[in-house]
Amino acid sequence: MGDQLLAEIDNDVAEIAGLTARMEAFGEKHHLPPSAIFHMTLAFDEFLTNIIFYGFSDGERHTITVRIELDGDALEAEIIDDGIAFNPLARPAPDTTKSVEDRDVGGLGIHFIRTVMDKVEYFRVDGRNHLRMVKKVPAAPAS
Repeated sequence: MGDQLLAEIDNDVAEIAGLTARMEAFGEKHHLPPSAIFHMTLAFDEFLTNIIFYGFSDGERHTITVRIELDGDALEAEIIDDGIAFNPLARPAPDTTKSVEDRDVGGLGIHFIRTVMDKVEYFRVDGRNHLRMVKKVPAAPAS
């Protein structure tokens, strides 16, 4: 088990920026490639925004748990929420051969994340959505 960042945020989009800053600091601390940090923060922004806007129908405060761990050459991340059951990976990939006007709305963010991550998986346990992502990165130099 490697070094990890564990955070809890409220279901408020204003909290995403603070989390992104912590993720960037985590990446810099471990000398991760800027592209890996960018892809991970972009994925979190996409998924967290969708969870916050569409995952809670009761108007109440909810806590979203975020975990990022560097384990050897793998940057592993997980988002856990108690919102409405929703598997973003079940959504069909957008037809990028169609013109923008002819495409269905949405789905590009998830498509992009599937493209830049080495692994993305979803499951639901005990009333909670779990979204896991893995991005391979060069092993950090010994300090």
